[in-house]
Amino acid sequence: MDLSALSLPQLFQLEKDLAREIEKRKVTDKQNLIVELQNLAAAKGFSLNEVLGLEAAKKGAKKAAVAGKAQFRNPADANQTWSGRGRKPQWALDWIASGKSIDDLRI
Repeated sequence: MDLSALSLPQLFQLEKDLAREIEKRKVTDKQNLIVELQNLAAAKGFSLNEVLGLEAAKKGAKKAAVAGKAQFRNPADANQTWSGRGRKPQWALDWIASGKSIDDLRI
């Protein structure tokens, strides 16, 4: 393909068209490869997820963290508690700043 006969705007347009075509082909080729790999895995008696280790990852996925049991209670408001993990609530910081021990708030 002789590009020397093309003008600069035509070359820029060609560049855009090439980039667009490259992206379309990457998507299509990737989809075709996935189908080929799925067929190959199925021929061997596996799913593609099993081969890639995705099935085991789903089974062993960590569960959401559960809030800890309350260990400290605000004496001014019994509804406010703190598990002792993470950032101290303001009422606990105020209690400590007043010179009192955090252990006095322990449930």
